[in-house]
Amino acid sequence: MPTMWLVTMLALTMQTNAAPAKALPTLRMNGQEMVDPKGRPITLKGCNAGNWLILEMWMLGMDPKLGFVPKDEYDLTETLTTRFGEAEKDRLMDLYRENWMRERDWRAIRSFGFNLVRLPFNYRLLEDDRRPMQLKPNAFKWLDRAVNEAEKQGLYVILDLHGIQGGQSVYDHTGRSEQNKVWTEPANQDRAAWLWVKIAARYKNRSAVVAYDLFNEPYGGTKPQQVELFKRLYPAVRAVDGEKLILAHGNYDNFDHYGDPKANGWKNVGFQMHFYPGLFGNGSPTEQIQAAHLRSMDNFEALQNKLNVPLLIGEFNVVFKNAGGANMMRRHYDTYAKHRWMATMWSYKTTGTQGGISPDGWAMATNAKPLPQIDFQKDSLAAIESKFKAFGTIPLAINEPLRTVMTAKSPKLPPLPEPPARLLVAPANDPVPGFEASDIGGAKVAGGQKVEGPSITLYGAGRDIWGERDQFRFISKETTGDFDLEVTVDSLADTGAYPKAGLMLRVGTDPSAATVLLSVFATAEVQMATRETAGGTMQGTGTTPGTFPGMRLRIERRGETITTFARTASATEWKEVGRAKLPVGPLRAGVIAASHADDQLTTAVFRDLRLTPR
Repeated sequence: MPTMWLVTMLALTMQTNAAPAKALPTLRMNGQEMVDPKGRPITLKGCNAGNWLILEMWMLGMDPKLGFVPKDEYDLTETLTTRFGEAEKDRLMDLYRENWMRERDWRAIRSFGFNLVRLPFNYRLLEDDRRPMQLKPNAFKWLDRAVNEAEKQGLYVILDLHGIQGGQSVYDHTGRSEQNKVWTEPANQDRAAWLWVKIAARYKNRSAVVAYDLFNEPYGGTKPQQVELFKRLYPAVRAVDGEKLILAHGNYDNFDHYGDPKANGWKNVGFQMHFYPGLFGNGSPTEQIQAAHLRSMDNFEALQNKLNVPLLIGEFNVVFKNAGGANMMRRHYDTYAKHRWMATMWSYKTTGTQGGISPDGWAMATNAKPLPQIDFQKDSLAAIESKFKAFGTIPLAINEPLRTVMTAKSPKLPPLPEPPARLLVAPANDPVPGFEASDIGGAKVAGGQKVEGPSITLYGAGRDIWGERDQFRFISKETTGDFDLEVTVDSLADTGAYPKAGLMLRVGTDPSAATVLLSVFATAEVQMATRETAGGTMQGTGTTPGTFPGMRLRIERRGETITTFARTASATEWKEVGRAKLPVGPLRAGVIAASHADDQLTTAVFRDLRLTPR
């Protein structure tokens, strides 16, 4: 590993700033900005302290070929409890927490020129499911430790309830995967409100705590459910803390469903978004996609300007060297700062089996050398102890290119690639035998299609097929009864964030109609999404990797049950992506294309479109 990547603890100590001798100045909201006691704007930028107070197994550097890897933190703690008992499980988890973040880690964060840490934590750190609404003994030990250590290094803290009671989605980063119960079980919402009262009461006078992040990535709930949960938690905090900034987390696309905080009677409320362009269904991981994302922030700012409240970009990461690497990360921070937004990348530290900073990695720091592997189901208590203790003493490798560019006053960054030529007029508008063509939702640019034998090149504009209202190009026919709908997708133009092409079943052509969509992105990743009732919120329900050309898609309708499948050109069997329900009556069935913009077209190439009665 090149020596420029490796920093010993001694060198790290020498490069960091001295800790402040007193509490940090209290920051307050002033429109879109956070300002110090003299009214001077403060640019808050930093990182997430991920995998510390809520674990994600991918960040632990475990090789599933060498032993059992728990699927989430809950699975880990249940395994430890079953093997060693609850008291030993608690001791082991405290040993892990003691060592994952040591003083050297807080110094390392500060050495990147950062002044902010978003602190993800699990509600189970403070409350036991068996004793709801009772604080655990020493419940605040680790949050206190975090705030104290951050403050020593001049770092402000955002307290982030990353895993809420009942879970806010099915994902492992909630602390327990395959749950999504906070939206439907009032008792979980009551417990979350109770917990925020306790948290706010403890930290209301700590100047280092700059904001409360009430729930992370609420993507398992509809937009109305997200608003209702916020309305449940906001007054709980305000009952004990009338001043500190409270953050409402947006949906995938925006945060306008919350309305104007001031009109709602909410004091000192801001919003949060997470951006991973080129990583999660957002085009391909290229500099072009990163540039398109950064340019789109000028338009995204319009809503925030109207509301005049702070915004946190709570998670983001370029990850890939080919997508711009460290230089592009600096551009993200500078772009968000230009808009007066707070920003915290994901994440400070991960660990890997081999050690060393990867050119395509998530971390500011990692283990410099290979880590000993562990099997939580088979290895001894002493071996697990040794593994957890090792996190506190292993030499660290620091992402020096990132640290260098982040601490440079005026870095010389390579220019962003120019945006591709925009397709503004469809080259053809051929009829598709047996199908009707329409633009749903009123995009500014009309779509079209070119038909050559079994091949259909579809030109489609449209902001998206998402949220409560869609905008896209649709080639469809009305059909009833049971049927199979199938097509092969050979390509999709990479026009920016989230262009889509694929199969759709829809209850009519209203922009808010009930829908099942099986689509591909420009990366060929396949996603199923559903809106099961008219006017509801579109929800992603399943994904699978894909490849171009020859990405095959199929939707089966049997009564009210809709099942979706995908198959690459080299695969021998169909893979089920997901299931949903639509009414038994007539449906529009066909293919779609959406550019994720209402003023330009994307190009999708299909072949062998078939609708077969069953």
